[in-house]
Order: sequence, then C-alpha cells, then structure tokens
Amino acid sequence: MRNIGIDFGSTYTTVSVYREETGLLETVFFNQDSPYVPSVAAYNGKKLEFGRAAKLHAGKKGVSVYKAFKMLLTETDEERLEKRGYLGPYTPSRIAGEFLDDLIHQVLARTGEERIGRLVVGAPEIWFQEVKTIAARSILRDICLEIPEVGSVQVVSEPAAASAFFSYNYQTITGKAFDGNILLIDYGGGTLDLTLTQVTARPDEENRQRMEIKVLEAVGAGENVERRIGKAGIVYMEVVMAEAVWRAGLVEGDRGPKIDGKFLRAVNELEDELQSRTEEIGAFFAERGVDDPNRLNEEFTSVDYRGEELEITYGLLAEVYDDVIRPVLDGKLREMLSFMEEKGIDYGNSSRDTFKVALVGGFGNFYLVKKQVMDLFRFVPGDRRQSDIIRNKSDCEKAISLGTALLASRVVGIRQTAPYSIGVFARSASGEACRDYAFRYKEDIEFDRAYFPVSPADGRRIVTFVASNSISRFVINMGHDEQTAIVVPLKEEFKRRLENVVKNEYRTAVIGFSLDPSEVVSVHICEYDLLEDQLGEDHVIELTRFDELFELTRVEKLEARNCEAAKL
Repeated sequence: MRNIGIDFGSTYTTVSVYREETGLLETVFFNQDSPYVPSVAAYNGKKLEFGRAAKLHAGKKGVSVYKAFKMLLTETDEERLEKRGYLGPYTPSRIAGEFLDDLIHQVLARTGEERIGRLVVGAPEIWFQEVKTIAARSILRDICLEIPEVGSVQVVSEPAAASAFFSYNYQTITGKAFDGNILLIDYGGGTLDLTLTQVTARPDEENRQRMEIKVLEAVGAGENVERRIGKAGIVYMEVVMAEAVWRAGLVEGDRGPKIDGKFLRAVNELEDELQSRTEEIGAFFAERGVDDPNRLNEEFTSVDYRGEELEITYGLLAEVYDDVIRPVLDGKLREMLSFMEEKGIDYGNSSRDTFKVALVGGFGNFYLVKKQVMDLFRFVPGDRRQSDIIRNKSDCEKAISLGTALLASRVVGIRQTAPYSIGVFARSASGEACRDYAFRYKEDIEFDRAYFPVSPADGRRIVTFVASNSISRFVINMGHDEQTAIVVPLKEEFKRRLENVVKNEYRTAVIGFSLDPSEVVSVHICEYDLLEDQLGEDHVIELTRFDELFELTRVEKLEARNCEAAKL
C-alpha cells in the first residue's frame, strides 16, 4: 500500500511519492521524459481519453475537449458551463473524477501497488479563504473517495504543501527547523498566485516536523481569483503563436488567426519546445540580455502551422513577455511588497535566513519570469533568500506535489488548527442578538471531534432554541478581528432538517461543529431536555457542500453585540 500526493493543477497534474523503505522523495513519471500530465480530457463519441493523449486530440473534428474542470467544480451557471463545452452528462465533477481515477490507476501500475493508503491533494488557497469557494474542497474530497482503490483523503492548501516541502528541505540541509516567512510565487498555465506564509516548525517526539503554516496574505490573477484564464503560461504561448502567424502574413485584415485545431496544435508544439529547452533559453538570455532587440533576432524554433514553418525568435519571446506578462507580474509583486512593508517584514535583506522566496509552477521556471523576480528583489551572489530550501532547481515546479507526498506519508505534518471560527447566531429570549462560537480561528483542534459553544463562566454547553426564527443564521470568522466576521443565513431546507431532529417539547438543543482532515464541516445537534437537564443523542449532518447549509448569496457582515445566552 502506497501513500501519494497530487498537485491537481488547472493545466498540469503531478503525482509524488515518499518511499519509506529508501527515504526517497520523488515525482512519478508517466512517460519517459516528463512527470507532468496535462489536465485535459477528450471525448471522441466512444470513450474518454486523458492527459497527453487527450491533448493531442485538441481541435480534431468530432472531439470534445474538456479543460479547467478543477476550477469549475462548484459552477452552477449552465450557460457558462455550456460555453466551456460541458454538455449533458459530462459535468466538471464527472470529468475530474474520471481523470483522477485514470491517474490513480496509472500510479498503481507504475508502483506495483494495489491500493493507495493515504491520498493528499493540493487545492488553491482561495478554497480555504472564502466561504463561497469552500464547497470545492468537499467536492474534490468526495471525488477522490469514490475511487475504490483509495483509502483516506485529505485536501490541503497548495501554499501549505509547498511551504511544507521547502521547510523539509531546510531542515534536511541545515539540520534546523525553519522559522520564518516564505513568499511563494506560483505561476502556472492559467494562474498567478502569490502567497506569503509564516512557518513555525518544531520536531515532535519522533523527530518529525510538525509545523504551523499561516497564510498572511494572498494576491493573484487568473482562474483561481478571477474565474478565467489569466495572463500566464497559456495566454503567453497563444500570443507568441498568434504574433508569429501575423508576421508571416497568414491572416487577412485586422483579425488574428482563427483559434482552431491547427492553431492549438501549433501552440502545443511551442509549449513542448519551451518546456524541453528551459536551460537553453536561460543561457541565451543570460548571455545576450533582454533589452537590445538587435541581439535577439536569432531563431529559437520553428513551428508548423497549416503547412508553413513559422519562425519563433528569442526577440519575439521577449517582446510578448514585456507586453503580456511583465505588467501583471509586476503589479501583483508590488501589491505583496506593499503588504510586507506595512507589516514590517524585512524582505530586502539578502543575509537574512528567515525570509525565503520560492518560485513554483511550470511558468515560474521560465527564465524571464525568474529574472523579473530577481531584479525586483535585487538578488545578489550568495543571497540567503533562496538558500537551503531548494536542493534541485527542477523541484521548484513540483514543490506542491512533493509537499503533498510528505504530508501523505506523515514525514512532515501541519499543525491542526481551526481555519475559521464558526458558531450559532441566534436571538435570546429578550430578543438580543447572540453569537456563540464552537471553536475559534487558529485554535488547536482535533479532526472529526465535535466542538460545542460553551459558557466562559462555567464551561457548560450553551443551549439554543430551535424554533421559528430563533435560529436562522450561523456566524463565521476567518480572522482574529471580530470586524471580519460574517453572518450567513441558513437555507429553509436545512432549518427544517434541524427542527426535524429537535422534537422535544421545548425545542431546545446544543449545536456544535466538527471538521474532517479536509476541513469539511459537519453540524452536530443534541436535543436538550430543559426540565430533566439531560442531553439526547448526537445527530450529525455532514455538509458535503457549504451551500447545502448557507444561503451564500445573502452573506452579511456581522453587526451584532455579544450577549449572555442560556447555559446548560
């Protein structure tokens, strides 16, 4: 039985494993030259194909190609889904499920195993930071649990997984646990995510790292934030290809090339060249520079388009980068620098060992991206801001996958703390508004254990009246500041389920919450007999989707005062 970690990316997916028998941490290769599986599915009318095989079918007549299914897991707008090609039974959830099922079976075949013991999957940080996107975690967890060969599943934040990997490297190299900040610059095919984490790590009694990873700030562009492909790797390659077509005179008038199968195949060919010749590109620009167009006219490659060999020069690569990528990356980097300056984080000291910068993601390995980042931070020879967290440069783009593998094998662990405060928002007998939290943001918690609001005076559980409108909302707070709390109305259907559980004469109960390892919430309801002063059995309602509980379109900011509630 093997434990594995997956970086389920919008553009590419990678799988890693920690081999306990050898202590080797490695990424699984699915063909001879690459561990990167395109996150693509294609249906030809008879069967679904996945990964590289599906990508090769892009643009062919009669073939439906499905992309970005991870980011569409919670999408309910049928018109938007139809525009992205999701018709009939082929929903994003189904495509994602079949894609991951196929991936798992390939992993089992390559490792010689029959089952996956623990599976850890990375998910965008925004899935852990916004109420409206939390549902995606539970959907992804359930998709993985439906694969018969998979045992337990945990969905973790991608920045947390990457930070775990870099912290593991730091301890392996230096013999010390890392305590400090890591700025993760995750540039992929459709997204740019900048995340500043604070890592506090201490070995446990078995000398395994147990760390608290706190996200201090996150900014970005693209699918994760804007629900659309951002100005990242995919757009960059498409613009390079479109400009090459234009310069070759293969389009008429002011219109660009038609985005058809022939164009997409040309983009795929360019992508293969960029991926396989990363070192060569870096060496060329390092020698020639990027500022003098006259020194950049040398051909990088030629790409077939409609029977024509189109020249792609280094100058074209640099020119499109300056037009498309540089402004977006510069703007987001400066947003992060402003935040760090405001919080007093010394990011400019090249001799500090408590602030690290790490580029992850496929596009983060592109020379021009790395140079822009290094120029802005003014990196110098011997700079400590990237030292001791990277053992192999190629591991940067696999950091999330490698981090999830470490977590799956429990070589490192993330301290279990509450991702948010959650509790009941109700009205007292006198009509005052009350909010009583079951657990609070960043408190140490145990997964799958029920927590109930208790009185600070005597530690007794707080009783709630479950009738009419006395309980109609819950309260969630994703920070320490009470001003950041929000009130979310309960759906009528859920309120009916609540009242069906509580059937005692006085309609009284204690209401608590629990989280599973993927931070999916369940509601626990215990009837309370007011006269007998007794609790009934614990009824559990698991919320596989947050929108089963909340009216997410009616989220309100908290404006209520604390009050003394009835106590059990």
